[in-house]
Amino acid sequence: MGITKQDVTFLFHAKSKGVDFSSTAMLGRLVLYADKSDLESCEVKYGNAVKPSSQMVFKDKYSEPFFEMLGANRVDSIDYSDYEQATIIHDLNKPMPETMRQKFSCIVDGGTIEHVFNYPVAVKSCMDAIKLGGHFIGITPTNNQCGHGFYQFSPELIYRVFSEENGFEVVQMLVSADVLVGEQQEWYEVADPMRVKSRVMLVNNRPLTLRFVAKKVAQKEVFQTAPQQSDYATTWNRHEAVSTNDSSKSGGIMSLLVKKFIPYRLKVIARNLKNLATKEQIQSATLGNIDPSQFRKVDI
Repeated sequence: MGITKQDVTFLFHAKSKGVDFSSTAMLGRLVLYADKSDLESCEVKYGNAVKPSSQMVFKDKYSEPFFEMLGANRVDSIDYSDYEQATIIHDLNKPMPETMRQKFSCIVDGGTIEHVFNYPVAVKSCMDAIKLGGHFIGITPTNNQCGHGFYQFSPELIYRVFSEENGFEVVQMLVSADVLVGEQQEWYEVADPMRVKSRVMLVNNRPLTLRFVAKKVAQKEVFQTAPQQSDYATTWNRHEAVSTNDSSKSGGIMSLLVKKFIPYRLKVIARNLKNLATKEQIQSATLGNIDPSQFRKVDI
């Protein structure tokens, strides 16, 4: 668990997106793997460091001074064990105590939560512990890192967890591949599957990491309703619309008639022909073949 050169760039970028690091909690005590030149480069590029790296004292391998650069007045770390001198000893498989609710302006998961078996409990505790207007920052494996932890996470999961129903919104989600020596870092913004109305999928041969910023926009009971995968939820809604002849839920009268009377095989053929005619694929140097409606190259 730690902060790499790419993570430093992303965290400076997150600050430019409005993240308040004043009271930060790390999941696990994060090691700083980036060097001083990486910090200085981001200071110049983003111009939003609260404290310059030249004034920081890095007395050990950990990341607290880096978060002070971003504006942290206090940096806590939450861990199962005290082997790295975390400030809060807690098993994230269990709910956090009530005293932790709305305690932090920002929680940074730099590669911890995929190692926690009881993910729904862990992420709910973190969401509850964030102040209204605060942020959750996730840095987590998503592809080709089998065995790294218990889980590799998909964009669908993140978007459904950090949703309006749970009082959150995803400010931005990026995916990137581990770069080779001499290779340029590429960043791609990842679309919400619900918005593009299709599964956002990626098959490639490079280790990939998701980095995202989610903002707490309302105080709600997290997971009062369990998240559902968006394409299945759409299918169930369409089935209900056809069963009840409810055109308002099926996209209008014509859409209802098509769903109700056109044979399934014909609909599949029509959908496949439409995909052949309209779906675009482009080649990314680091991600492989991608759908540009789902993955958009950005500079950060």
